[in-house]
Amino acid sequence: MAGSYRMCVCFTRKFKVTEAGPPPDVKEAFFKYTDGGTHMSAEQLWRFLVEVQGDGGASIADAEKIVEQVLQKMHHIAKFTRHTLTLDDFHRYLFSADLNPPIRDQVHQDMTKPLSHYYIYTGHNSYLTGNQLSSDCSDVPIIKALKRGVRVIELDIWPNSTKDNVDVLHGRTLTAPVELIRCLKSIKEYAFSSSPYPVIITLEDHLTPDLQVKMITETFGDMLYCPECECLQELPSPEELKYRIIISTKPPKEYLKAESGKDKGAKSQRDKDSDDDTWGKEPLDLVSDQEDGDVSDTGTSEDSDNESQQPGVLAYKRLIAIHAGKPKGGLKEALKVDPNKVRRLSLSEQALEKASENHGTDVIRFTQKNVLRVYPKGTRFNSSNYKPLIGWTHGAQMVAFNMQGYGRFLWLMNGMFRSNGGCGFVKKPDFLMKVGLHGEVFNPKTKLPVKKSLKVKVYMGDGWHLDFKSTHFDLYSPPDFYTRVGIAGVPGDVIMKKTKIKEDNWTPVWDEEFIFQLTVPELALLRIEVHEYDMSEKDDFAGQTCLPVSELIPGIHAVPLFDRKGEKLNSSRLLMRFEALEPPEEVKVLFDRYSQNGIMSLDDLRGFLVEFQGEYSATKEDAQAIFNSLKHLNIFSRRGLHFEAFFRYLLGDLNGPLPTGVHHDMTQPLAHYFMYTGHNSYLTGNQLSSDSSVEPIIKALGKGVRVIELDLWPGSKKDAVEVRHGGTLTNPVDLLVCLKAIKDNAFQASEYPVVITFEDHLPENLQAKVAEMVTKTFGDMLYRPETDQLQEFPSPESLKKKVMISTKPPKESKTSSKKEQWNGEAETSKSDIETSDKDEVDEGENLQEDDEEMTVPEYMHLISIHAGKPKGTLQNWLSIDEKKVRRLSLGEQELENATRRHGTDIVRFTQRNLLRVYPKGTRITSSNYNPFVGWAHGAQMVAFNMQGYGKHLWVMQGMFKANGGCGYVKKPEFLLSNEVFDPSRVLQVKKILKVTIYMGVGWDLDFRRTHFDMYSPPDFFVKVGIAGVPADKDMCKTKAIEDDWYPVWNESFEFKLTVPELAVLRIIVLEYDTSGQHDFGGQTCLPISELRTGIRSIPLHDRRGDKYKNTKLLVQFELN
Repeated sequence: MAGSYRMCVCFTRKFKVTEAGPPPDVKEAFFKYTDGGTHMSAEQLWRFLVEVQGDGGASIADAEKIVEQVLQKMHHIAKFTRHTLTLDDFHRYLFSADLNPPIRDQVHQDMTKPLSHYYIYTGHNSYLTGNQLSSDCSDVPIIKALKRGVRVIELDIWPNSTKDNVDVLHGRTLTAPVELIRCLKSIKEYAFSSSPYPVIITLEDHLTPDLQVKMITETFGDMLYCPECECLQELPSPEELKYRIIISTKPPKEYLKAESGKDKGAKSQRDKDSDDDTWGKEPLDLVSDQEDGDVSDTGTSEDSDNESQQPGVLAYKRLIAIHAGKPKGGLKEALKVDPNKVRRLSLSEQALEKASENHGTDVIRFTQKNVLRVYPKGTRFNSSNYKPLIGWTHGAQMVAFNMQGYGRFLWLMNGMFRSNGGCGFVKKPDFLMKVGLHGEVFNPKTKLPVKKSLKVKVYMGDGWHLDFKSTHFDLYSPPDFYTRVGIAGVPGDVIMKKTKIKEDNWTPVWDEEFIFQLTVPELALLRIEVHEYDMSEKDDFAGQTCLPVSELIPGIHAVPLFDRKGEKLNSSRLLMRFEALEPPEEVKVLFDRYSQNGIMSLDDLRGFLVEFQGEYSATKEDAQAIFNSLKHLNIFSRRGLHFEAFFRYLLGDLNGPLPTGVHHDMTQPLAHYFMYTGHNSYLTGNQLSSDSSVEPIIKALGKGVRVIELDLWPGSKKDAVEVRHGGTLTNPVDLLVCLKAIKDNAFQASEYPVVITFEDHLPENLQAKVAEMVTKTFGDMLYRPETDQLQEFPSPESLKKKVMISTKPPKESKTSSKKEQWNGEAETSKSDIETSDKDEVDEGENLQEDDEEMTVPEYMHLISIHAGKPKGTLQNWLSIDEKKVRRLSLGEQELENATRRHGTDIVRFTQRNLLRVYPKGTRITSSNYNPFVGWAHGAQMVAFNMQGYGKHLWVMQGMFKANGGCGYVKKPEFLLSNEVFDPSRVLQVKKILKVTIYMGVGWDLDFRRTHFDMYSPPDFFVKVGIAGVPADKDMCKTKAIEDDWYPVWNESFEFKLTVPELAVLRIIVLEYDTSGQHDFGGQTCLPISELRTGIRSIPLHDRRGDKYKNTKLLVQFELN
């Protein structure tokens, strides 16, 4: 087909309508299930239906039928010779709204509950053909509504002009009447043309008793449902009422009382369906009632009204199955639930809004047993409509709409009742029907968590060239279509997004994806609108539909479009993909195992914690604390957790992989702990030219670092002391500023001691000044040992909120202060040790002896941890003095060389003394090294460039997540034993760790949509492995999950561990790139000795180690 368009005045141009080919996802699915072949068999199609389309009930016979239908439709001859689908056939099948619709077309909900358990497709003034003031009354809109599945028809009945017959009309307006008998006959004929379930006729009755009953009984006969008792205690079910007609109105007495003594002609139209009715004016203190504006007084006993005993009145009363009316009194009275009878209450849209503000839970409690009808306010003269979600959220069954109206609200109404096969009855969500032990019900004002994420992909559209003239959208060129996709639902779920505009194309291909977070998916509707862009005027409408999210069939489907009035367009449709992201099946199975009737009680939760999560000491109080934390998520917190709240708990902070709080024995000497240690803590970047600042010090302390290193140098001004990296281009920072920053931030993250290591290059006068600065800054916070040399280090517990100074005694610093070299080395001929940093430039110097004269006594008295190397070889350095303890520093290369011959000597040394390891001098970029060499030999201070980057820093951060992140981790007992551990010995496997990676969430919230890929969602995979002693190192990875912001891997890995006490679990998420340069998607490292078994929520961190706000994994750990 080609369309001709005007160009200038004399010329036309033609555009050919070309059929768009299958999108990449369709091609990929076809080739995947045909194993790269050219034809898809019925069996291959069946696998596709089950695995991609989520049709677990499909059989091969179903697939064969689809193949036959496609071939019959597309190839009239081939159907006799071929029984397979080509790629084009497969695409046409997916793009067929008849063969591949987005929702099911059969009734599938439980239809055996009372009527109050269902939303009912309800019309308002069902007889009107147009506006509320002057349009004709007719049976045509009634027939049309019934054919669409509407189940509640409203008729306003009045005596005709001669008072001998009954008309249907909108009273006191200019609307032309239609005879009641005509409407009743049309209802009888078309009531069950689209649904077998009951039709309810709500009568707005303005008749005298002699006119009230005859027509109804004669027309409907046995179809009419007449209850055995006058007032039902419980409404029957839709299943019981199949093919029955139900009458709902006020009992006759109320009409008689309402009409007595009043001039009916004096009332204005605003009394009918008025938004200014008594409910709007006095919601808290009503003294009279009206149903759609009809005043009634039901405070008088029915028996006192003699007129109500007339035979005609009694017969009419027996017809009424659902009694309507409002009791005398206020709103609270109207919403009271009578256990002995059910009734229908009507509120205008505005009255409901006001009622919901203060009585939302009362409305819901009322609708669990009774019926609530909501109708449009009286000022909607043009038959417009209102937001139906307010009524549905509060359980209102009959949200009455002007079906002859127009607009988006009517589209939503039509969308909701596409549910359940379009039968006109939709089961209300369970949360609206549940009642807690103490009578608590759902509170619509509760802020709920995200329960489900819906992923929607808009591939392409077609069919407009068949439904519209070629110049309908544009006289000069083909249309420029775009699609708006969004959610209508509770306020927290409402959102609207749109695709790009595709210019000059009758068959646009968008191939765009959107993700919607839903807190109440049961009430959410997917809104889809197609528009044609017009830069000079309002965009043209090209079709719409609304689909209930709870009913969407996952997979790739054809979505038919409708016009403004809700009539289906013949050919216009979209090809879309739907994916509902839900918890893994294993989580559902777990919940079923530890819950009863869909609720996990306090005892159930404790059982889950003890038996599955391995929290053997968990108490009821622990379970209650979890309950309390979920109160804002869980609508029945007193009784237990429903599944959504349980899943939120699993993904929440309370279910982290590590125990919280300090739990190691903190009463041992400092030498018994690994200490979170920084190197050149003042540098903001590289080791040569970056700035010195207090910011990296503050950041390190905030992360729990307990050892801060400062290099002290004379300042450019007299008597000034600077902190800088000597012999480099780094800018200095004032020492006093650094000391004050340490004081202010030392104990923000941990109350355990901070050790400041000075690399001292000062003359004696400045050492004395430093002593004064330190003393004044820290005051009582400063730890001063009673003796000049400690015989044993105190414990972290005894040093809480204390600051310790560690450096060389002044005499030794005096020699090194004359040297300003950042990579100074002192060679020792007796050792093969290579020094690679400036930390111990005078390693040949003797430690100061007790009887030597102190050069700067006030400076000497600051030092609680003496540093330095004794004169001689490595064996001298590692010698142990029973009368004093000290700190030894070795470069990373020095340590590695030393471990080849003296591994056990180093372990023995670190049982009593402190060993600090620092990066080699060639790490100009502030990179780091493997910390396990130091840890495996007992080194307490493995000093790292905290401003650095990379996997070694991640491992360091992971190790110090242990023990509540306090910065002190108790060394394994084997490093402190009298039988000295030999790190070079190969050990037997001690434990096996099984890790199951279930799923991941949060990237869509923490990253831009195009961060990983400009053209499609990310393809995440996870690398999981072990960092530890050489025998334990391992790394595995999952498959890449393509095009998914919410990947589900469900893969397991096992790791054999010889030294689990020192092992760290590494987890890295990457986004696959065919070039091999995979994008980073988060990481974490966790100490295996602290892992909590069971299913845990694992927060991910960025490259620098800062935690993402939302990105996390759901992982299970098992240790054997």
